Amino acid sequence: MRRSGDRGLQDLGWSTNRMTFSFADYHDPNWMRFGPLRVLIESHIDPNEGFDKHPHRHAEIVSYVTEGILHHEDSFGREADIRAGEMQLISAGSRGMIHSETNPRGKPEAHYQLWFIPDRLDTDFAYHELKPPTEERQGQFRLYVSPDGRGDSMPINTDAFVHVGQFSPGDRASHELPSGRGVWVQVVDGTVSVNGHTLQAGDGAGITAPDELSFSFDGETELLLIDVRMDANRIWE
Repeated sequence: MRRSGDRGLQDLGWSTNRMTFSFADYHDPNWMRFGPLRVLIESHIDPNEGFDKHPHRHAEIVSYVTEGILHHEDSFGREADIRAGEMQLISAGSRGMIHSETNPRGKPEAHYQLWFIPDRLDTDFAYHELKPPTEERQGQFRLYVSPDGRGDSMPINTDAFVHVGQFSPGDRASHELPSGRGVWVQVVDGTVSVNGHTLQAGDGAGITAPDELSFSFDGETELLLIDVRMDANRIWE
């Protein structure tokens, strides 16, 4: 279990970033990754600020916006605005890409960013975004990312499934966890009970024991549910 206040903090003056796993100047040998999930950051960007052009390679980058607009531009000529409730997936590729992430408005922006280690060495750049209506994630987990792009989810180059759910008081949900897989639950907002353990806004927990996970809610709650094969990145080890 990773409580919100125990996460690493990066304060750039114009952006604050809470880091679940070791990243950038924050290092904790006890918190390096969860299977192929290498980075999990809660990022807040001040109005009219942002991250200038910078490179990435060998990374599957998922951004889920929770407030405001995240503006994206990349070296492949793509430009896009991702809004609250929407998700972006960038496969940086083995040859890499350059992009910028900015808040173009006079209001604060917030998003969660997840980096996954790809399950093979040779990948191509790819860009995806998903903008489902709110009702598709209300009272249930809505699949945004999967290895095979099932349904209308976005395809990722590793064995990972990313879900988002928004729940109301009295809602119940479940998720089956087979052997060899793990689930990371990250609370965006609100409070959830997972198999009797309470998590609040900013808290996260990794679960690897095979079981059916049961979720119950006493208030309005938004969750990320990340299901991964725990040895999915073994090619890099």
